[in-house]
Amino acid sequence: MNKPILCIGTYAQTPFHMEKIGRNVFCIEELCYCIVQNAFLLDEESFGDDLFTWIDKECSLVKLADELRGMASKKCSVAALAGTILDYVGYNTRKEIERTESILRENAGMDIYSKKLARADFLMRSEKFSMAFKEYEFLLENTPDIDLAIRARIEHNEGVMYARLFLFDRAAELFMKAYEDGKDEESYIQYLAALRMKMSDEEYVKFVAEDKKAYETSLELEKRMNECADLYAASDENHVIGTLGVYKAEGKMHEYYEKIGELTESIKAKYRETVKEKTAGSRR
Repeated sequence: MNKPILCIGTYAQTPFHMEKIGRNVFCIEELCYCIVQNAFLLDEESFGDDLFTWIDKECSLVKLADELRGMASKKCSVAALAGTILDYVGYNTRKEIERTESILRENAGMDIYSKKLARADFLMRSEKFSMAFKEYEFLLENTPDIDLAIRARIEHNEGVMYARLFLFDRAAELFMKAYEDGKDEESYIQYLAALRMKMSDEEYVKFVAEDKKAYETSLELEKRMNECADLYAASDENHVIGTLGVYKAEGKMHEYYEKIGELTESIKAKYRETVKEKTAGSRR
């Protein structure tokens, strides 16, 4: 049984909006959770007087707010401010606090472009696609002399996000751009994978048969596809599909349709959330 956590302060009537991560928090413990989980996204602007006032007025933690104001007036680092909040509240483990402070210290030494690139990569891995697209596009639009390797990395990652949104045409375009700019074979493999997903089997086979490079690279892609198929065969998702087959074969149609409903609703909900996030914020 986990050790119970004693909450402190009061539950806010008005939430604090953490702009960098696009989320409202209603209590000091929730703020601590968000700081630790999203340390890559936070900077000096995340720890301003508006936050201190919220901690003071909404959470009734006057002592903590006064301490933070004093630290801010002395130009203390973001890592020190975050660490003070986390230590005071006691919601997170010592390991989590030290990791968060380390991330914030490392971020402080980066220039604005390095920070945005690191944030965008973190957001992409967290499947916060809308916010990741914004960061990547800022870099492409505001850095005319951007290094080709960085441009290729951005194009590749955008291709990954479009592929996860099932927009394989756009994904293929970006993977090809990434390959042309960076000459990384991984981008070309993903280009072929996007084509494989958007084309019919007949169209894809014809395409790779007419291009020597495409044909040779397709062998590696097929090897990966087979490995993925083996992993899926052993997965929980495949087990659910197998259970559905048993229900149907045994004539348990009530259980069959109930499980189908649960599965499809879960998939649709996840997809809708992903698409909603993308369409709400993408500037493409």
